[in-house]
Amino acid sequence: MKPDPEQTLRTLRWRDPPPAFLQQTLDLALAESRQRSGVLQPSGALREPEDARKRRRAAALQNAFAWLIAFIPRPLRLPLAACWLLAFYFRLTTPEAVPQSTLENYAKLPPVTPAQLIAHLAEAKRLAHELLEQRRGLIPPL
Repeated sequence: MKPDPEQTLRTLRWRDPPPAFLQQTLDLALAESRQRSGVLQPSGALREPEDARKRRRAAALQNAFAWLIAFIPRPLRLPLAACWLLAFYFRLTTPEAVPQSTLENYAKLPPVTPAQLIAHLAEAKRLAHELLEQRRGLIPPL
């Protein structure tokens, strides 16, 4: 019988990575994050994009959209865009569950009392039993 790989990994002793490796990884991540536009630089200034003319020409909506997208982690952007597009498609193609005119007509009706509901239920049961008896009727011979 093969040993469970998860159990095997749990029994192994794991060494901590060397501090130099952790420091190098941290420095590299910080250096890469400083290359993005809109990130605070060590000098205290915000880094502007290389081509500032493109940003000046961009519409305010596009800037706001890019600013919002910057907060979404890169691996989630495509799945989220697909979900939003699918939700938008369903919103456009799905009719309203109850038309507004029906809702307005319901609002005009007087409120239903529990006694009316019980009477309606009893009537429905009586009709169902009558129909069942009619359906049973005579059983034809084989």
